[in-house]
This record gives sequence, structure tokens and C-alpha cells, in this order.
Amino acid sequence: MEKRNEMFGYVPSENKGEVTPCSVEQIKGGFLAERVWVNCQRIAEAATRVNKGGMTQEKFEDLKSREKKKLPGWTPMAAWTGNRRKKEDAVANGLVMADLDHLAAPIRVYERSIRPLAEEGIVRLCHLTPSTDTERKTGGLRIIFRCPEGMDVVQAQAWLYDQLTDVPGECKDRCVKDLSRISYFVPASYILHPLNGVDGLDEAFEDITPLAVAPTPVSSSTPAPMPAPEPTAEDLPTEYLGIPYERIVDALLQELGGTPSVGQRNNRVQRMGVHLRGITDNDEALLRSIIPTFGLPEAEWRRTIHGVCQSEGAPFVTHLMRQVLQRLDPNGGSPALLEPPMPEKLPRLIKLVLEPIPELYHPVVANAACAAFATYLHNVTFDYIDGRTMEAALMHVTIAPTSTGKGCINEAIRHIMAPILARSAANRERDQQWKNLSASRSANERGPQRPSGLVVQFVRPDMTSAALIQRLHDAEGHFLFTQMDELECLDKLKDQKFTVIKCAFDCADWGAERVGKESVSLTAPLKFNWCASTTPGVARKFFARSLTDGTLNRLNISSIPPQEIGAPMPVYGRYTEKWDARLAPYIANLEQATGHVHCPQALKLARAIAEELRDIAIATDDRTFETLSFRANVIGYRKAMVLWLANGCKWEKAFEDFIRWSVQYDLYCKYYYFGAAISQAEASDNACIGRRGPVDWLLGLPHEFTVADLLNLRARHDDPTDEKRAKRQIQKWIERKKVARADEQGRFVKL
Repeated sequence: MEKRNEMFGYVPSENKGEVTPCSVEQIKGGFLAERVWVNCQRIAEAATRVNKGGMTQEKFEDLKSREKKKLPGWTPMAAWTGNRRKKEDAVANGLVMADLDHLAAPIRVYERSIRPLAEEGIVRLCHLTPSTDTERKTGGLRIIFRCPEGMDVVQAQAWLYDQLTDVPGECKDRCVKDLSRISYFVPASYILHPLNGVDGLDEAFEDITPLAVAPTPVSSSTPAPMPAPEPTAEDLPTEYLGIPYERIVDALLQELGGTPSVGQRNNRVQRMGVHLRGITDNDEALLRSIIPTFGLPEAEWRRTIHGVCQSEGAPFVTHLMRQVLQRLDPNGGSPALLEPPMPEKLPRLIKLVLEPIPELYHPVVANAACAAFATYLHNVTFDYIDGRTMEAALMHVTIAPTSTGKGCINEAIRHIMAPILARSAANRERDQQWKNLSASRSANERGPQRPSGLVVQFVRPDMTSAALIQRLHDAEGHFLFTQMDELECLDKLKDQKFTVIKCAFDCADWGAERVGKESVSLTAPLKFNWCASTTPGVARKFFARSLTDGTLNRLNISSIPPQEIGAPMPVYGRYTEKWDARLAPYIANLEQATGHVHCPQALKLARAIAEELRDIAIATDDRTFETLSFRANVIGYRKAMVLWLANGCKWEKAFEDFIRWSVQYDLYCKYYYFGAAISQAEASDNACIGRRGPVDWLLGLPHEFTVADLLNLRARHDDPTDEKRAKRQIQKWIERKKVARADEQGRFVKL
């Protein structure tokens, strides 16, 4: 009989009732899919928390159930004659699936009981199940084996379980009887056999042939779609920022470990794609033209690159890629700010604000305006996706070279804040009159009492700590706001400036205790929104000692790219009285908002963005990006709540695109200006961290070991590798009956 390629069925995560006949090549792609790794990693981390007492078993089972539903799967025991997973359409392929659940030390179970069967050719595939923890101390095993001749599925499973005499009976799942049973995909690193992972599946299943598989019918009335023509080499770019892609790929390959060996090729192609997609506009054809195959079958190589390009989230120039580019072209500097383009359709309020603003300054003004609008909210709280209650605290910094137009926000802020400016001016005048009366009284004359209701929300940028405390106390829970032409205005707060930023983000209590009779001794919630501008050099100097303490994470940062020499000057429009009238209803909605509010759409969006950022951090293995991403999403969520409240608690579809862009843009700016500095500072901080207690060397050694094994283990932990010391240590183990001498000279056995 002619062997058919479609030996299994592929089951998508979206529709478990659907099945597509598939080959070994497609199964290999499932094990290599990025989303599979991401979902299984979440389950593994939760399992580790359960083992350490940080999560209940009930919560873990709930999380595992949710995450497994997102996983695609395959049918190891059957091929299919149709596209629905019906029992009558299943065709046995001669394989049987068995499960071992709730194992302690699943790797040890595999080595002791299953590996011998694999070496005999009985077991064709064995991998860890999604319930395995990150340390692989607990979990399960999925076993795919050849059905012994003359047995059905139930008999074959019973036969296999009889071979596993040292596995507890309660760990043997006897419910896997249906040919249509799904096996969820797991990361390729979970595969224990074949030893070379997905590269060995062709050989493992080479003798598998379904008894009869009819080709999937194709309707004659629906013509097959014509594939899009492949771009020719002449159509594709050959360099990035003047550096040939060939040189970039060679340098990146060396950074990732050089040409991969068998078993590492898929992973190497995938990692190269993740790092290169940010400098190729995520162009799949371009990636295929520059990423080597390393000897992989073309279909598998193409599928891996396609999976990279389909990843959620915007292409991201990773820290490693920036280092490669800098090394290849030291004089070229870092690549230009990769500014994610603003959505074409903007929220109505943002579109209104940007009407008189030149397009060059749209990102800066759109983000700064949110901080101004948030100032109108008084004691309005809402919950974030982690359950914390917060308010709309927003602080915005524009970082751009000198003479690029950082004052673009001035007119917008003045018109947005006009009602607050008017009220603040009136109350500031009342405050000044009281000061004048107090100063004019005689020494023995009782001074006038300070008036109540001196709410001055629009404060001057050159405040001292005492003035800020007094204004916060007078504000009666309202937000203060200021606009600083230069970030250095915060230096007036002296050593309190970074504490102010941190407390303002959380609206935490802040104040001072003073003993002087005339000194201000008050405490109040630090509700302080502000906008500031600075240049890149000043910004780096200002935050040089606060790169890893969370100060930068709490700020919303925008930038203005420098224009080419001789570029035309941007021309502004005007904010008119008619424009003010159109803005007034939004301001009224913000001032009328009160109490604890809830917006399901904003929470759903925040969860989605959190998952996208998590996927990017995992794919790029970039700790700096992950560190910056957490509060960037919080800032985006607060903007979403401000826009929703200003819109009369009505959600616009355009909010989603704008907030997602805002978060990405904030991250790109932070990463561009501070990414390398934060990474270096974190490395310096972590360099002083040692081991958390003594190391039990015996646990790290194999059951039978030598002195050389102990020396190698100590070397990996940067401990002294003195042979005499190692022999004394082994002798102590022997005296305490933890180790015995083996029959072979120079070898020892753990007891």
C-alpha cells in the first residue's frame, strides 16, 4: 500500500470539534509554536507556586483548565477521513496513547521505566505534560507507543501499564480509550524521547501508516485560492541603516551561539526571527531571504518563520539587536526611534485636542493631554486587573533634542486647564490677601485666621517641599497640576523629588514633621499630576541614580524625532472659543464623576495588553523590557479610564487602538532613551547578590560519582576546586553514612 503523509489529525485551540488531517511536519510545527510555549510556561509557573505553598490546588486546577483550552492539539492514535472529530471518521494508525499523572520526579520515572521501552522501539514519543512544574519535580508523562500485534487500544494500554511495575497504580490513567482523544501540544523542550526532540519524529513515525485514509474532498464549485507571488530577490531590501543584512545575520548568529547542532535548529531559527523581525518590518519574505535553513526541511523552516511573524504585538528591536547594530556600526549610533504609528481613527476627545496641532507633535500632545484631563477627577477610584484600587495619577515627560518644539503642549494644556486656572488664580489671590494682612499686623496683635477653601490646583513649577505640602493639604483631595518647561524644576524639592514621583503615582500619603512654630507640619495624599520637558542628556543625568528603583517606570514618556536639516517649519492652528465650547462637555463629565467606578471594557483591554507584553518579554528574553512593561500597562489603563469618564462613561472602539498604541509608544521611548542604562544598572545591582544559603553538593551529584564530578560541580558554582578539599569532603560523607565506596576504584555511591 502506498504510504500517505496524513497520519494524524490537527485540532485547533479555537474549535476542539474540528480536525484537519496532518503529517509529521505539521505535528513538529505544533511543538514549536510560540503560543504553546507561552501557555505551558504559565501552567508550569503556577505548578511551582503550588509546590511552594504559594497557590492552592483548587486555583491551580482552574488556571490549568483555562490555559489548556487555549492550546492546540493533535490525535496521536488516528488519522481522519473528514474535518470533524467524529468517531466514525477516525482511522487507527497503529499507535496508542497512555498517560501517567501526578508523578513525583517524572524525569526519574522516564529514565527508570520508559526509556528502556523506547530503546527497544516500543515507545515512539514521550514528553512531559502541561501540568509539569518549572523545576520538573512534579508533573505527568504522555507516552505514544506502537500497539502490540493483535491488541486493541484498551489491551495495549493495560499491557504497557503492566510493564511499569514501579509506577503507582493511581498515576496510570486508564480512561484514554477513544481513538479521537486529543493530546495537547507542549513545547519542544518537554520532549524526552526521541532524544533529538522534534528532529527525531520523522524516524519515530516512519513505519506508521493508517489502514485507509481517503483524501479530503474539495468542492469543485470553489476554486482553490491562488498563492500570492513570492517577491523576487530584487524586490527585497538588502540592508538596514546602511548595514547589509548579511553582516547583521552573521553577527547575531554568533551572539546566539553559532551554527546550531541537530536538535537546536528550529529553536535557533525561531530566536533569530524574533530578534530580526523588528528591523525587517516583520516581512516574512525578507526574513526567509536572510535567515539560514541550517539543514532543516524547507517546509519546517518556513513554518517556523511564519510562526514568528504571526506573533502578537508590534515588532520590537531587542536589546541584543541594538548591541549587534552598535558593534557593526559604532559611528552610526542606535537605530532611530521606532515610533509606532498612531492609529488612523482616534477617540473623539483626542482628535479634538489634536485639531490645531501639527502632525509631528501629535504623540506628545495626545499623551500630555491625558495627564491634564485626569486632574479634573476628584476622589474617583477604580480597580486594576490585579485587584488594586487606584486613581488617575499621570505624570508626563517629553524627551527630545533641543529646538525640536517641546513647547507644543503649551497651548493645548492652557485651554484644557482653563477652568482650573481661573479657580486657582482666584484662590491664590485670596491666599495672598491673607498673607498681606498677616504681615501687616503688629507683634502683639492676633493675626487673621487663614481662609478655608483655598484650593489651588494649578501650582507653580518652582515649589519647595513645604509649599507642595501646604497646597496638597488645601486641595481637599483634588489633584494638583503643573507644567514644567524644564524637568530640573523638580530639583527645588531637593532630595524629596524621587519620593514625590513614587508617592504621586500611588497617591500615597506624604508630608513632613517639623518642630518650628512657623514650619509646615502636615500630611496629605500626594495627588500631583504634571507635564515636563527635557533633553536626552539632561534626562539621563537626572535619572542616573534612579534607574532601577521604579522612578522611571512610573512616568509616561514621549519624544519628538529631530527633523532633517532644512525641513519646513510645522504650522499650528488656533484654539478658538468654538473649540473651547466643544471641549466643555468632556470637562463637565470629568468633574461630575465621583466614587468608585468600573469599566469592563478597560479591564478587558488591560488584560489583553498585559498578555501581549508578557509574550514579547518571553520571546525576547529581555528582563529590562519586562520591568518597564508592568507600569506602562497601568499608565495605559488609567488613560483608558480618563477617556471613558470624559466620554460620559461610554466606550468607543477607538479607545482600544489608541491605548494599545500609547502603551507601545511609551515603552519604545523608555527603552530607546534608558534601556541600555537600565540593563547595565540591573546587572550591577545583581552582581552583589550571592547564593541564598549553603549549597548541598550531594544533591547535585549523580547516584554514582567521582572526585572529578564533585570538582566540576563546584566549578559551576564558582567555588574552590581544590582536589584535597574535595576528597576530605567525600570522606566526611562516608563517615556520616551518606556515601559509600563503589566496587570500582575511585567511584562513590550515594546511600
